[in-house]
Parts: sequence; structure tokens; C-alpha cells
Amino acid sequence: MPHVPDHEATHLLPPHAASIVLARRAVEALPLQPARTGEVKLIVSELVTNSIEHGALGAHDRIELRAMVDGRGALHMEVRDPGPGPRPDAKRGMGWRILERMADRWGSDRRDGLARVWFELDAAP
Repeated sequence: MPHVPDHEATHLLPPHAASIVLARRAVEALPLQPARTGEVKLIVSELVTNSIEHGALGAHDRIELRAMVDGRGALHMEVRDPGPGPRPDAKRGMGWRILERMADRWGSDRRDGLARVWFELDAAP
């Protein structure tokens, strides 16, 4: 993926269930191939749900959704929140299995006061 994406979007979402719908709409607005949009919506729904349910976020905290798409359609997406991040045993849950199956690469970390789960999808052939 080039250093400067052709399309970049950032959304700040409140830690409410309605944000799952907002995140799915944000994915629909990305310049992705239609066959990929469903996969990305599913992954993002799982990650935003995890932030809401396990992030111990306060009403004024925000979940940050960042997407970068290059000209070939490759995607790098991140879900960040100020929560503690995934516990080591959390990676056995359904959301992680979805990530493992659908994403070409993914990972999680915590830096600059934010927990981050990211995934990438290579450009479709």
C-alpha cells in the first residue's frame, strides 16, 4: 500500500449500539469493490461491537474508525478507542475468528493512550 492513500476517512463514534449502524454506513461510503463491502461491514461491526461491549468506555469517549484505500482497492482499516484493548484470551472470540478468516493481515496494539485493532485487505485480482 502506498504511503499516501488515494482515499482516507475518519469517523468518531459514541460508544452506543447505534454506532454499529453508523460504522456500517461509513464502510458503504468507501470506494471498495461491491463484493468486498459486505466483508468489511461484518469485520467493522464486530470490532465496533467489541469496543462498545469490552472497552469500558465512558459516555464522552469516542471510537475512532479510520480507513485508507489505495487506487487498486487495497484497504487498511483501524478501530481505536481509549479502553484497555483486547485481553489476551479475547482472541478466541467470534470477532477474532472472522478477522482471521477474512482479513489478509490484522493485529492489535495499544499506544498513545489508545487501543487499536487493525486489518488489511489486499486489492482484489
